[in-house]
Amino acid sequence: MKKALVALSIVVLAAAAWLVFLSNHAYNKADESAQVPLITVMELLHASDLQAGVKQAVENNDYAAIDGWIAQAVEVGKAASLSQQDIDYLHSNHAREYVIFNAKRQLFNQEFEQRYYALEDIASLKTKYPEAKDLFPRAEALLSKRDAIIRQIAETLSGETPPSETALKEAETQWQAQATSN
Repeated sequence: MKKALVALSIVVLAAAAWLVFLSNHAYNKADESAQVPLITVMELLHASDLQAGVKQAVENNDYAAIDGWIAQAVEVGKAASLSQQDIDYLHSNHAREYVIFNAKRQLFNQEFEQRYYALEDIASLKTKYPEAKDLFPRAEALLSKRDAIIRQIAETLSGETPPSETALKEAETQWQAQATSN
């Protein structure tokens, strides 16, 4: 009988210990969920207003304005309950370089599009925005495709292969008119 009572006491104590553990675990989880930030660092760094502001600042070589945008991101991060580690990252040079890097890639895309429709070369863009080097092959492919279409239009207009300079100029004009109307 004493053995049964001791065994029962051990089972009751183990069950009570288990319930206390689960209760503490649930309380800690509830406390953690109360601290979940409203936004992540990457969402913050990719916010459209921050990116547009940094892009404008990079375009104007206004690095003080970039620091202002970073300071605003820090304030938003604090208000959104980001961890201290995330706030420290936003204060870091790494975060600053990251937003500048992305801004330069956006500027490359913007200037590439302008040159694409203006039938201009992009060699100087490659030098100006080395941050976009992984985009260069795709940009070159688009230019090649554009030029091939223009050559086809010129060949159709002139009926000659290779087409004359006059036919090429007329084809470029037609291509630009079609491209801008779309």
